[in-house]
Amino acid sequence: MASIPFVLRAGALARAHIEANGFDANQVAALGAPAGGPKFLILKHLDDYLFGPWLAQRRERLPVFGSSIGAFRLVAAAHQDPAAALDRLVAAYSAQHYASKPDAAEVSRQVRQILDSVLQTDELDQLIAHPKLHLHLITARCKGLSAHPKAWLQAIGLGQAFLANYRGRDKLARHMERCVFHSGDAPSPLLDRDAFTTHSVALTAENLAEATLASGTIPLLMRSVRDIAGAPKGAHIDGGIVDYHMDMPLTPAEPGQAPILFVPHYESRLVPGWFDKGIASRLPTQADRLLLLSPSPELIAKLPGQAIPSRNDFKTYHGRDADRLVAWRAAVEASREIAEAFGELSDRGRLLDAVR
Repeated sequence: MASIPFVLRAGALARAHIEANGFDANQVAALGAPAGGPKFLILKHLDDYLFGPWLAQRRERLPVFGSSIGAFRLVAAAHQDPAAALDRLVAAYSAQHYASKPDAAEVSRQVRQILDSVLQTDELDQLIAHPKLHLHLITARCKGLSAHPKAWLQAIGLGQAFLANYRGRDKLARHMERCVFHSGDAPSPLLDRDAFTTHSVALTAENLAEATLASGTIPLLMRSVRDIAGAPKGAHIDGGIVDYHMDMPLTPAEPGQAPILFVPHYESRLVPGWFDKGIASRLPTQADRLLLLSPSPELIAKLPGQAIPSRNDFKTYHGRDADRLVAWRAAVEASREIAEAFGELSDRGRLLDAVR
């Protein structure tokens, strides 16, 4: 293989485990699906592989954690035909079209249409009972002014939360709570405690759509999702506010157990919370057990604009949806290279060749 189209960053514990045991789906303790809007397109064909042939190797249910678009990806992946559901997600997400300044009601309407295109109502119970995926969809439950239905008061509350987070994530916990909507009778025992009050809510056919929508509800740009069935009452917004790139609090790995937190990602940095993006010193807590996959710089350099898709593309390509779709389709096609290389290296036991 002349050039590997992705980069792996492995913490010391993850690397030692792979060197000793190799790597397949059974060597993973948990998988994270980060927030990030259209950035997920660069992983589309890798998702097809991971939630198809790769997951089929799994002997026990795999705990998977996702917020925002990551939650949408996991719900698609839990379908009987995950590739087809992921195709619908890509098509519906790409079809978004907005006026120059859409209001929160319009954005919420279009995002709900995306979710409706993914969910097959006759499969809801099967999604929740998936034999290989233990779903954990993350929302942030607002406290104080950030929960207010009036946008200007909500903005003040979010500003307070931003400033609190700058002082420390434990300070953000005074403004936001974590809600974990899980399949099965209970969340994974891997999920540990941290500074955030965490509510565990069982997924049901009644609340699955609302929980997924809430997980992807961008504050201020969309209407908060309120009073989800089975969850604490109040306003729920994008889970990425608390858990952006799935640096979940996990219990320490026991000797002999697979320790790896596997995060197929869009970038080389794992950011704990949405407000941490501009704080270079805010490092992941699970770095030792982390296996982080991201597109290689060489692959990104071949994409239109030398960048993977982002939410800014709605502004960059405003009025030129056809050009935006060309760029986004190029990213989806490039993801095929990542999937093929990952599968080949995994099959040959040479995955560590991609570690940098």
